[in-house]
Amino acid sequence: MTDQLRIFAGLQGFVSAAGLLALVLFFALATPFGAEQRRWAWLGPVNDWLYVLGAVPWIVASVLLVVRVRGGTPLWILTGVLSALIAANAVVTVLMLAGRVGLNMQFLVATPMILVGFVWLWPAAAAAVGAAALPSWVLPLSIALLIAFVGGGALIGAGFLVQADSAARMVLFVAGGIPVALAMVAFPAWWIILAGNAR
Repeated sequence: MTDQLRIFAGLQGFVSAAGLLALVLFFALATPFGAEQRRWAWLGPVNDWLYVLGAVPWIVASVLLVVRVRGGTPLWILTGVLSALIAANAVVTVLMLAGRVGLNMQFLVATPMILVGFVWLWPAAAAAVGAAALPSWVLPLSIALLIAFVGGGALIGAGFLVQADSAARMVLFVAGGIPVALAMVAFPAWWIILAGNAR
């Protein structure tokens, strides 16, 4: 059980990290919101396909962790919701790549999936630490990731409520963007940590 958990957690972590790198390079090199550079546009679909490929190990690793720690009903329910969102977003992403749906549809599915993915880290880490399946320091790390993502997202959301092109909006976007970016970078690392420390 532990070996399988490590394998799928490692796959999720490394595929997720590769997808994040492709996304960062897409925005940095293709500049989709500026003077678009078409020769780098392929990085966007690479990120999408990496997500699709990573959906299965993400679901399997999540379920294996809950099985390993003998998670209670609330954690199982949350894991079921997360798994359904991951699968739904994979299907929508494939449809988007095929030209059947637009980016807005993917965004509507991906946003709750990412939020639930961060929320899941807390109870999953708590159960794993309680079952001696992970070191105790993983729990405060998981809580910090959730707080950084939700808190940063709240600041970004508040930025849309103030006047456009104002200094206040820019401050809120930067203040919120930094913790969100750090949380997104740390998310693949969490799974790699799980792969390396599960017992």
